[in-house]
Amino acid sequence: MHIQRSVTIIIQSDSDLERTVEAFRGVQQALSEACFHDGEPLHAFALQRECYHLVKGTLNAQMTISAIRLVASAYASAKTNKKPATRPFLFRKARALFLVGKRGRDADFRIDGSLSIWTVGGRKRLAYTVPPRFQAILARAIEIDSLSVILRDGKLIGRVTVTLDAPPPQGLFPVGIDLNETNALVAVDPAGKTLFISGKAIKVKNRRTYKTRKRLQSRHATHKAEKRDTRSVRRLLKRLGRKQGNRTRTFAQQSAQQLVDWAPQHAVLVFENLHIPQVKKQAIQGKANRRRLSLWQRGMMRTCVENKAQEHGLLVTSVDPRYTSKLCSRCGLRGVRRRHAFTCPHCGHTAHADINAAVNIRNRFTRFRTSGTPSVFPEALSCTQDEGKPSHLCVG
Repeated sequence: MHIQRSVTIIIQSDSDLERTVEAFRGVQQALSEACFHDGEPLHAFALQRECYHLVKGTLNAQMTISAIRLVASAYASAKTNKKPATRPFLFRKARALFLVGKRGRDADFRIDGSLSIWTVGGRKRLAYTVPPRFQAILARAIEIDSLSVILRDGKLIGRVTVTLDAPPPQGLFPVGIDLNETNALVAVDPAGKTLFISGKAIKVKNRRTYKTRKRLQSRHATHKAEKRDTRSVRRLLKRLGRKQGNRTRTFAQQSAQQLVDWAPQHAVLVFENLHIPQVKKQAIQGKANRRRLSLWQRGMMRTCVENKAQEHGLLVTSVDPRYTSKLCSRCGLRGVRRRHAFTCPHCGHTAHADINAAVNIRNRFTRFRTSGTPSVFPEALSCTQDEGKPSHLCVG
């Protein structure tokens, strides 16, 4: 089983390579208006036929074709995401794509630890360094596909796309995983061992960033109404947004790595299926609740875990989320949850509420795998009587 991953490297400073990256960006910008084509973007082949003779000569032939494909794919992605371009794109970021492959066309990683790369000043050999956390991935690569060089704050940063050989997943031992806001991830393995990853610190930081952005947005609106310059406020808002996004992404990636390192070999990681139609149709009451849940990184956490699980040969699946936090993991009857404490009035079982939910998730998958039928919820009647809501809307 082959999977692709991205590795970051730091390339030594070189003026010719910097000029190559800027030239690549210039070619993309020159192609942008032609690709826009009055709101009907051209595909890569049509753009190449229309404009190749206008931009050739600045870069080598292969990199010119790569620039054409990247411009066309930018417009195609916007259309696919239902946000079609209303004006030509501006390619402001200085970056360039170098194809590697088995032939080392635009760049090649040599055995002596140097990088052979094409520049506008000719082919060069440059030194590069790999951060410690990416060294193992690069060493496992069976093929290096491409290298994207980014010029940022006077530094040359490389994003190397590599192909890895991942072990086939088997999924023998279920691990129940409960995602929350405060306790970001709580997992329970078949032996009853637990993993707690707290999300309190990042929750507090994101909340603080939100308040700062709210004040700046109010200032931006005031300046705009007074027809004053808002460029500095916009810059600060964008920087805070990037900082918050990077912080959340880093936390999700680190949590995913911690989970797959902790999970037993040949495990199947079981999540709640929080995207089923019954959950989607529920209206989240209150502006504060919607804002709070928008900062919850549950989707990114799931994505990062899936990516890491592929590398370690682990399966990822999901189960019905109903009543996972309301049922007793010992007797299966409705219990009482007060914040992080769960108590069952029927059998007397007490546990941390998130651990109880993780055990329910694990057991629900085990029952489904054994019987092959979805779990039945006999407590739905009591839920309807107690809360006055249809049973299919009561989510744990």
